[in-house]
Amino acid sequence: MKPLHPTSIGVGLFKELRISPEWFASTLALALHCLGAELAPNNLASLQGQLQQALNGTNTSSVLWGALVTRIDGTTVFGTNTHKSFIPASNTKLFIGAMALDQLGPEARLHTPVHVSNPPDAEGVLHSDLWILGQGDPSLGTAPRSETGDSRGTWDEALVPWVTHWQSKGLKRIIGDLVLCDAAVRTPEYGPGWDNEDRAEWYGAPVSAFVVNDNTFRLVAPAAPPGATNIPFHTHPPLPSLAVNWQVLPGTNTTHRIQYDRQFPGGPIEFRGRFAPGTNGWSAELAVADPARVFGELLKSTLERRGIPVSGSVRVVHATNGYPATEWDHRTSDPLTRRLVLCLKPSQNLHAQLLLTEVGRQAEREATTGATSPAPRRHDEWGLIRLSEFLTRAGITNDSVRLEEGSGLSRTNRVTPAATVALLRFMAAHPQQKAWNESLPLGGVDGTLKHRFKTGHAHRAVRAKTGSLRGVHALGGYVITATGEELVFAIYANHAQGDPLVRARIDRFVEILASAQNSAPVPPASAPPPR
Repeated sequence: MKPLHPTSIGVGLFKELRISPEWFASTLALALHCLGAELAPNNLASLQGQLQQALNGTNTSSVLWGALVTRIDGTTVFGTNTHKSFIPASNTKLFIGAMALDQLGPEARLHTPVHVSNPPDAEGVLHSDLWILGQGDPSLGTAPRSETGDSRGTWDEALVPWVTHWQSKGLKRIIGDLVLCDAAVRTPEYGPGWDNEDRAEWYGAPVSAFVVNDNTFRLVAPAAPPGATNIPFHTHPPLPSLAVNWQVLPGTNTTHRIQYDRQFPGGPIEFRGRFAPGTNGWSAELAVADPARVFGELLKSTLERRGIPVSGSVRVVHATNGYPATEWDHRTSDPLTRRLVLCLKPSQNLHAQLLLTEVGRQAEREATTGATSPAPRRHDEWGLIRLSEFLTRAGITNDSVRLEEGSGLSRTNRVTPAATVALLRFMAAHPQQKAWNESLPLGGVDGTLKHRFKTGHAHRAVRAKTGSLRGVHALGGYVITATGEELVFAIYANHAQGDPLVRARIDRFVEILASAQNSAPVPPASAPPPR
């Protein structure tokens, strides 16, 4: 039932009854307040029962649930295991993204300088090594993507805009090497707690001062005719450093059975298994092994394709000793607001770890302005120190959030539903609330919620961050109810390997919130927390 509104009553009626619209509005509001229980079928007690039933379902699985729903003012609507620690998976990115927006500001940009001994001469020839001092800019070498990061442009074209810019500056030839210096970013290639099995996967791409195509590449094995004796493959982009060990043979099954892994950091990806000739081809998006070298090789290939020959080779160095003093060019990154969208909407692990590192670099610079030099630390460690300070400002105790990296790939990360909701409420009142809100996936529309909440009350009414690992599901954000009230929620499911309906239960939980008619506070129903 849609609530009555005084503006729906004709003005003539007021004149007929000789009453003022103001008196009628106040009287109607009082009546609606008194009749609230009848007009709002989902009062709080009923709402809590529905939410708990959504988590319990009809079976007794081993899933451990944690959830908290509050109004914006902090009034509790529903809670279970609210102060218990859970593996957050990619809900980790909520904490990193919020801190980055708070600490760096929405317009923060990274500047990647290009140094040479002398600028190109009048003929456009650079008689010098060309040094690029990487700054961890994920937008520098990324093929064109959609606003939500859902699709990628041509892999080979990622660095064309930069090379085109150099051509506009008159560059026609390089007599020297391309030198990629990664000294500005001190962080491990693989975040603490990342599983070894993730090293070959696109979502486990190594962290580096250089990023091209999100430090991933695509391997393609085209369809093979029946009776084929070997299975060829190629990579996008075709670069020497994208080495793989391809031991895939023709098989007799009707489907491909191919496995792969990277057995040690920096090593090739090992492929093995059987390919089904006569069927469709096979492809996979994979992580590169040496981001700086891949960046340099693609840059050299792009320069030469655009008619700028390079006489030297690609070199990767880890210190700035001896780099030329002249800054010939620089590349300015997208603003943080844009980079945050490309991190949170598609849940990009590499970008999240780079944001943590970017905050850490700023923290280190601020610490070195004093009289004493701080103890040497990696930049991701500096970022985690700043995270602790940020959480204190947000009213979150450090024991309720324990993170060792920024992406959520680590299974040792722990957060509580209460801490997540406290963060979300803090950001709802933050000066950068608009940028924060727009960085989250929108139900049924984009990011990792594009294919969820396609119908129902939650469609376009929920903005939230997803999270998933094996046996772990998470969702945290904001939902608008049927009466226009904004609720804040966090829901976690751990030990969920045995329940294939966990994500459906989470979505049902949010749909119930979105369809709620009334969340006014009443004494909560006492019920055991669902497991």
